[in-house]
Amino acid sequence: MEIEVVELCLESLRSGCFPVGSVITNAEGQIISKGRNTIHESEPKGYPVFGNSIAHAELNALVSMKRIPDDLDVSDYVIYTSMEPCVMCFGAIYMSGIKNVVYGMKDGVGGGLNLYGLTQYYSRKKINICQNKKLEKIQAVLVGFLCDKSYVQRAGFWQTYISMYPAEYSIAEQLRESGVYDKIMANELGAAQFIDIVERSTRG
Repeated sequence: MEIEVVELCLESLRSGCFPVGSVITNAEGQIISKGRNTIHESEPKGYPVFGNSIAHAELNALVSMKRIPDDLDVSDYVIYTSMEPCVMCFGAIYMSGIKNVVYGMKDGVGGGLNLYGLTQYYSRKKINICQNKKLEKIQAVLVGFLCDKSYVQRAGFWQTYISMYPAEYSIAEQLRESGVYDKIMANELGAAQFIDIVERSTRG
């Protein structure tokens, strides 16, 4: 599932948005919905929420799901996201009935997974939360490409990111210097290739 999620991240990056991707799978492991960050986009491009601050990847994936019959149990569905869901997105996931969350990079500023179990309401359902370490590395490197974007400076996000992921930021800088970032932006590099490059950089 990593390739599909990362491909959505790259699409967001090319569109000038924060590079986060999300997919939802059913009980059989089939992808039934996709979403990506579309905050800075003025046209839908296949995603229902766009052009405002709530146009997050997870929200787009949830809203993009085909209408689910009332008697269909979605508790076995899984939502994969490259970054820890914010409070808004985790709340939407929780209310959707999906009980399995797989995420990548931790969000030390806006992450909302600590909402689980915090109140009586958010303690009613058993939610399985798992961190995917490969997605964590990929997402953290992608965030490192955003060093010149003003929006990452808000609320102390960039400083927190640097303190949590110094190695991944260093890799991002190396990949930018070697032309990998330019190839991504020119749509000359796909998700599978980028994942392989990051894994080789990490091993090196």
